[in-house]
Amino acid sequence: MARVVIYLLEPEMNALNQLAQQEYRPVKSQAALIIRNELKRLGLIEGQLAGGDKQTELSAETDDRGAAC
Repeated sequence: MARVVIYLLEPEMNALNQLAQQEYRPVKSQAALIIRNELKRLGLIEGQLAGGDKQTELSAETDDRGAAC
């Protein structure tokens, strides 16, 4: 998986933190979800928009022992 550094202004970071908390996701996962959905919306990558099923997202965030990452 590639790593990307994104510089955000404080209001943008605060909004991202707030959304991640509302969606019960880590901030990095929330940012990745936003980017992925926008790329799909623009037709640059294929697939359905992600994020509607929080249980699926949460299961991807757990390790083999069921502990949250």
